[in-house]
Amino acid sequence: MSAGRRAGGGRHAAGFTLIELLVAMFLLAVLGTAGFQMLFQINATRDGIERQSTRLNSLQRTFYWMAEDVTQIIDRPIRSAVDAPLPALFLDIANGASFEFTRAGWANPAGDIMPPRSSLQRVAWSLEGDKLMRSYWYHLDPVDEQPSRRRQLLEAVEAMELRFLDGEGEWQDSWPPPGEEIPSLPAALEVTLALADLGDVVRVFALPR
Repeated sequence: MSAGRRAGGGRHAAGFTLIELLVAMFLLAVLGTAGFQMLFQINATRDGIERQSTRLNSLQRTFYWMAEDVTQIIDRPIRSAVDAPLPALFLDIANGASFEFTRAGWANPAGDIMPPRSSLQRVAWSLEGDKLMRSYWYHLDPVDEQPSRRRQLLEAVEAMELRFLDGEGEWQDSWPPPGEEIPSLPAALEVTLALADLGDVVRVFALPR
């Protein structure tokens, strides 16, 4: 009996010591913190990619509409709402970064049910604050100085600069060129947009001749 009790009393119950539990808890805390930081970084990266994708889509859409307009510029001067003659294309220096022109190819799919209108359109692109706006008039020779429709295409634009390639192959900073009474259309238009996040983006559009 006494020998059996001594043999049984020599066995120890299996388990963790307090130090082992503390070490395990510390390791779990380290792994949890690392996992949280990794998840936070993944979410931040995903949000950044989505913002960048949205920004690039907006920029691509802006230049799509600009190309649609500029590549269909036509040499058709107009008269303003105050009966002042305006050239087919001009840079409006007085109103900051703004250029206005006449373009062709304005489709009228509802022409059978709406009042007839011209397939030519008067369009203006302007920088207002940090927003790039596209405007147009419903009538080619407008009866109202204010555009019929306005649409914001891009934001966070710090500046817009324009250059015009004349018939002699020289770049002009304004259009019509100084001293040219009856201006023709330039051969090309260069647009530089200074974006707050992407820097300068330059596009050159060939104009119809």
